Amino acid sequence: MLRIPDEGEGTAPLVIPQEPIDSIENERKDPRDDRRSRSKRKKKAKEAETPDWEASAGTWRSKKNKNARALRTVAIWTTVITTIFGSAYFFFKEKNAKASVENKAEQKEITNTPLLLPDEELDESIELPKIMRRSQSEFLSLARPNAEKFLAATSVDQILPLVRDSEKMRAKIYTYYPNGKIHATAISKFNVSGQVSYKDSFAAVSILTTDFKVVQLAFFDGKDGLKIDWESWVGWSEMPWDQIIETKPQRPILIRAKLRTVDYYNFGFADDSKWRAYRLSSPDGAHTLYGYIERNSLLDERLRPPEKSASSAVTLKIRFPEGKENRDQVVIHDIVSDGWVLPETKQ
Repeated sequence: MLRIPDEGEGTAPLVIPQEPIDSIENERKDPRDDRRSRSKRKKKAKEAETPDWEASAGTWRSKKNKNARALRTVAIWTTVITTIFGSAYFFFKEKNAKASVENKAEQKEITNTPLLLPDEELDESIELPKIMRRSQSEFLSLARPNAEKFLAATSVDQILPLVRDSEKMRAKIYTYYPNGKIHATAISKFNVSGQVSYKDSFAAVSILTTDFKVVQLAFFDGKDGLKIDWESWVGWSEMPWDQIIETKPQRPILIRAKLRTVDYYNFGFADDSKWRAYRLSSPDGAHTLYGYIERNSLLDERLRPPEKSASSAVTLKIRFPEGKENRDQVVIHDIVSDGWVLPETKQ
């Protein structure tokens, strides 16, 4: 309750006087802050005693050295990682490129079939055997039109008059072409090597097709004139390769294949001292089997290619052994021919 002052009295204050802010803060201040303040003051005093240029230079050098070390570490690790990944990249790139070249070369070798006679034999000039009954120039003049008609044929009926033993081949050819239709392939160049090769009772001529494949045609000279060997042309086998692999016949069946020596010994053929391994590729290169023959046997001596890396066209009889684990391994039962053309006696 306020009272009116009497005469001569001063006026009472209407509000409570406030204490200085500094004193309040000093009362609330954490004593630990004094230590921090003293440290800061000491540091500032020390810095004041040190010339500005020296203090700033020391700080700059410290930061610079630290940053430089960090940059050098990053640069070293970056170089190491880049070198490792770069080396790995070029290693695998070179390896894949080499494998790709080898695969392409091998695929080209397989697709450019049938290989009836080695290329070196095609380059040799061999005396015309008596069974041909005509000169080489006469033979070529008759063989070329037959080859052109054969490759241009679009149906079985068109090729039957041109093939060897047409009546005997009719059932096989219709089985091979179920709808009776044939994909025609035109000739780009006839007699590519410039030579005609002769073996046994047939002659082989190399041809370049319009799809850039070098193939060979085998001709037989019979009572009806020159005829083309159809079986060697298509690489005919007693059963289609996909059916052989699926059914795994344990009776000997005739196949035509590309053969190459390999080191693959597994399952029932793990003993490489007993067996010699060969890779057998289908004429179109789509399927592969591994054939085994008793090492150093008469069949092994007959079949063995002259070089380990060399491949050759062969006509064989194979069979699957007993046992489900042999999915793609077969026994080479017999060698029918060292090429895809069968002699007259084995037709």
